[in-house]
Amino acid sequence: MSKRTLTNITAGVALAAAGVLVTGAGAYAHECFNPNRSEQGNAGASNSQSWFTVHVEELTFGLPEADAECVLDAYAETGAPSSFTIKIKGANGQDGTLGSSNPNNEVKASDGKGIDEIFAAHGDDIVGSFMSCGVEPPFPA
Repeated sequence: MSKRTLTNITAGVALAAAGVLVTGAGAYAHECFNPNRSEQGNAGASNSQSWFTVHVEELTFGLPEADAECVLDAYAETGAPSSFTIKIKGANGQDGTLGSSNPNNEVKASDGKGIDEIFAAHGDDIVGSFMSCGVEPPFPA
């Protein structure tokens, strides 16, 4: 198995784990990404040790092909990004989390400016795509 494949699988698991955290307790979810960075910028960032790219498609691994296709089509219709370059917790920021000291974090977590959190910004799109296809998400919804 190539290093890149293993990284992508690990990233998919991390995204699913982030979903568990978000649905259980939003205050603990810190899957930070920069919504304004270009694809080229994300590609460069994902080559660092502080950021890695995950693809929403990875959440459909293990589903029957028709279900996976339905989920991905429904998600594509939302217009939300198909991948996210995520800041690895502990890489920097107070308490290892970007923006952790921001008193307006609930508002700022999904405003499309600076650093946002995936599930605060696009959680409804992700979960809704599974639900619209009658497929159980790989994390508690």
